[in-house]
Amino acid sequence: MNRFNDALAIQQGASNPSGVARALVRAIDQARDDGLDTEGIKADPACRLICHQLAFLLGVPALDTHLTEYSRLIDFCEARK
Repeated sequence: MNRFNDALAIQQGASNPSGVARALVRAIDQARDDGLDTEGIKADPACRLICHQLAFLLGVPALDTHLTEYSRLIDFCEARK
């Protein structure tokens, strides 16, 4: 597995959130095996691209632009914990 190849393939339009999430975990594990610490992983181009696609698939940008949506999700999770 090569996280950089995976990141490029995912950016071609991967649409399965669970597959992208699994690829992100593999990429983080590979980055750690390559000696990156937490800050290095946060800056790793492959990890960031994979995370970007996952965020896109899950509509995460809406959480930053609509704080009511963020609050709604927090309330929903709090009610079901």
